[in-house]
Amino acid sequence: MFLSSNLSFNNSLMFMDHMSLILILLSIISTILILISTTTLSEIKWTIIPISMILILTFSMNNPFNFYILFELVLIPTMILITKSGAQPERLQAGIYMMIYTITASLPLLISIITMNNSSFLMMNTLLMKFNFPILLMMAFLVKMPMFFTHLWLPKAHVEAPLEGSMILAAVLLKLGGYGLLRFLPICFHKCSYLNPWMMSISLIGATATSLNCIRQKDLKSLIAYSSVAHMGFVLASIYSINLIGMNGAIMMMIAHGLSSSALFLLVNDLYSKYHTRNISLFKGILTMTPNITFWWFMFMATNISAPPTINTISEMLIMSSIIFWSKKTIMMIFMTSIMGAAFSMSLFINISHNKNEMSYSMQSMQKIFLSFFLHLIPLIILITKMETMIMY
Repeated sequence: MFLSSNLSFNNSLMFMDHMSLILILLSIISTILILISTTTLSEIKWTIIPISMILILTFSMNNPFNFYILFELVLIPTMILITKSGAQPERLQAGIYMMIYTITASLPLLISIITMNNSSFLMMNTLLMKFNFPILLMMAFLVKMPMFFTHLWLPKAHVEAPLEGSMILAAVLLKLGGYGLLRFLPICFHKCSYLNPWMMSISLIGATATSLNCIRQKDLKSLIAYSSVAHMGFVLASIYSINLIGMNGAIMMMIAHGLSSSALFLLVNDLYSKYHTRNISLFKGILTMTPNITFWWFMFMATNISAPPTINTISEMLIMSSIIFWSKKTIMMIFMTSIMGAAFSMSLFINISHNKNEMSYSMQSMQKIFLSFFLHLIPLIILITKMETMIMY
C-alpha cells in the first residue's frame, strides 16, 4: 500500500498517514465553513457535527471492518439532513436513491472484509492474493465517488439537499470513495490490473459526457453536481493510472474540488435566496445589481476550470500527466473534457452576469457569506505556495 514517508501513525485501532491527516483537516475546515455560512445553525448542527465526527473517525481507522461501519454510518445523518431539511417533496426520493445505491454497492465490500477476517489495512495484501473479484471490492468506492454510470443518485441528492447538505456532500463525502480506492487499490493491483483500460475508458468518457451534459442543464445545483461527476472522473482515471504522480494529483484534486464546489453551492444558495429560483435562464445582469457577488462567481468559476494561481491548476496538470503517461491515446479525450469544462463554466458566468435583469430580488446581510467565500478561496491559493505539504508519497 502507498503510505506517506513524511508522517505515519499506526496502532491496533487508529491509522494515520499524510493522506488521512489532509482529509481530516478538510473535514474540519469544511465543517467550520458550513457553520459560518448557515442561517439555520440551531436546526442543522445536530446533523452536520455528527457527520464531521464520523468522517474524521473514518479517515483514521486501521481496522477495515471499523472503516466499513463508519463508511456506511455517515449515510444516516446525511439522509436525515436531506429528508428533514430539504425544501421539496422529492427529497425523500433523493434520500432513498442515495441509500439504495450506496448500501447495495457496499455489500460486496462487507462480505470481502468478513471473508478476509483481517485486523488491519497493513496486513491485507497477502489475504487479497486469494480474492478473485476485485471489482466487487471496489464497487462501494466507485459508487461513492461517484463513477459515471453509478452517479444518478448524486444530482438528486444535491438538488434536494439544503445548503449545508450540498456543501458537506461536495466537500468531504465524495472524497470517501477516493480515499477508499487509494487505500485498497494499490494492495490488490496485481488482481485488478486487467480492469485498468476499462476503468480509464469509463472515467474519461464519463468526464466528457457529464461536461457536455452540464452545458444543457437549467438548474444551477444540478449543473454543479454534474460538474462534480466530471471532476471525480478525472480523479478516478488518475488513481487507476497507478503511478505516484497520479496519486498525488488525485489527492490534490479532491482537496481543490472540495473547497471550490462547496463555495459554488454557497453562491447558488445566495442567488436562490435573492431570486427564489435556480433556473439559469432567469438569472441576468447580476454584474450591475450585485457586483461584489459577481466577483466571487468569477473567482470560483475560474477555480472550477483550474485556472491559476490555485491548487486546482497543479492538480489537473499532475492528473493529465499521469493519464497521458499511461497512454498517449487519451490526449484527445482529456482535451475535449477540458474544453467542455471551460465552455460550460464561461457560459454560465456570462449568462448570469450580463444582459438586462428583469427580476426583482431581495438584499440580505452579506458579511458572513463574504467571510465564507474568502475562507474558501484562501486555502486554494496558499496551498500552491506550500506544495511540500501536499506531496503524499
